[in-house]
Amino acid sequence: MAIDVREHLPRDKFDIANAEALIALGHPAVSPVLPDLLEWLQDCNWPVSKPIGDFLTTLPNEMAPLIWTVLRGNDHVWKYWCIFRLISTMPADTAEQFRSELARLAEDPTETERQEELHEVAKDALNVLWPSDGG
Repeated sequence: MAIDVREHLPRDKFDIANAEALIALGHPAVSPVLPDLLEWLQDCNWPVSKPIGDFLTTLPNEMAPLIWTVLRGNDHVWKYWCIFRLISTMPADTAEQFRSELARLAEDPTETERQEELHEVAKDALNVLWPSDGG
């Protein structure tokens, strides 16, 4: 009988036990719930976001399309955490697809993006990923 990975999704921001059980199933078993896991990075102050974020950083290729969905949305805090936790930790060749958006955020953010410090986290990511050319 197949395991229903949805049963292991965290029930609240303190449900580290379920997060760890889900992570233990590994990839590709958790593929169907990757979008659900990414939601826990909406606020990296939540205790459950640490183990989930650490796990998601191991799946840069799988996460890239989901990150694009966040970057195209309106939740600027979630964008911040996706850049900080996921994009900036990717191999540079995987992160290359985000480079122009990071540059836009760093150089020409909207007022709301500036208020949420997206320009700063984008600059930091550019410098981490491509230090030799200053981003």
